[in-house]
Amino acid sequence: MAPSNTARLDGDRRATLVEVAERLGISTATVSRALNKPHLLSPQTVARVRAAAEEMDYRPNFLAKNLKTGRTHNVLVVMPRLSPFFLEVFTGIERAANEFGYFPIIAYSGRDPQREAEYFDQVSSGRADGVLLLSSAFSEKPRPYKYKLPPIVSVLDADPLDDFPSIRVDHKAAAFAATTHLIKLGHRHIAHITGNMTSPMALSRQQGFLEAMAAAQLPVDEDSIAIGDFTPESGEVAARLLLTRRRRATAVFAANDETAIGAIKVFLGAGLRIPEDMSVIGFDNQHLGRLYTPALTTVNVPSFDLGFRSLKRLIELIDGKAAPHEEVLATQIIARATTAAPANQT
Repeated sequence: MAPSNTARLDGDRRATLVEVAERLGISTATVSRALNKPHLLSPQTVARVRAAAEEMDYRPNFLAKNLKTGRTHNVLVVMPRLSPFFLEVFTGIERAANEFGYFPIIAYSGRDPQREAEYFDQVSSGRADGVLLLSSAFSEKPRPYKYKLPPIVSVLDADPLDDFPSIRVDHKAAAFAATTHLIKLGHRHIAHITGNMTSPMALSRQQGFLEAMAAAQLPVDEDSIAIGDFTPESGEVAARLLLTRRRRATAVFAANDETAIGAIKVFLGAGLRIPEDMSVIGFDNQHLGRLYTPALTTVNVPSFDLGFRSLKRLIELIDGKAAPHEEVLATQIIARATTAAPANQT
């Protein structure tokens, strides 16, 4: 008797690739491409194959496939923080993974080069095919990895320890533009709340601030800088410190949106009006900044595109294809409600 058109074909036996192909009247190669390389086929064909595979309870034998191809089709995504911004980047990675038949696995490093090296070694031992390194740690010493490096792409900024291929933005230039935005509004006393200073992008953003102030011949001293670590809580602490400084700033460039929102909370609590008494600009254009009241002026970082393009680049490296060593994506100022000309300039 021929198998019935139910999910299971014979008791607990699952359908095979051949049986799915026969059901649809297409080749086994087309079924395989639809499930593993869907970008090669039309969305309609992919949808038909996936629907049939689900109905027939077909599950690819990944162990057999991995043994045959030498691939796991896993990629390790090493994040320094599990923050909203990095999860926005991960959204792009996940979309690309779905399109190209890969499975992203999140790993948390805490900006520790030792931990990053351990993850590299895990991939080298066959647990994944490559690594996406999101905003690495700054260190004077090289990472202590033991084995030959797997394919690695640095995401968001260039890696300070190894010359990995990168998909990134120009943090210094973007910070220069953010500070210049405040200067053009008429601010002369501008402060900067930094990010975590073990992060290369925090150092680049601070450098962009300093260069913009120097280009405008505006003073920068100990009153101009407050140390943060990319969190709302550090923004609150830094804002309280800035309010005690002998020369009160009229504007603040925060190293990211979370820091900016923490700072605004303190400024409002101290009775300052935003933006009349204190302008604040962030960095990243996180979703939370768009929803915040007042809506946050910020630097747009194309987080989804960073994630999507970085995984696509990593797959090219895994496949041994030639690819550009570096790609720099554009940023732009998004002017909203937290910046304006100063009400009083002293």
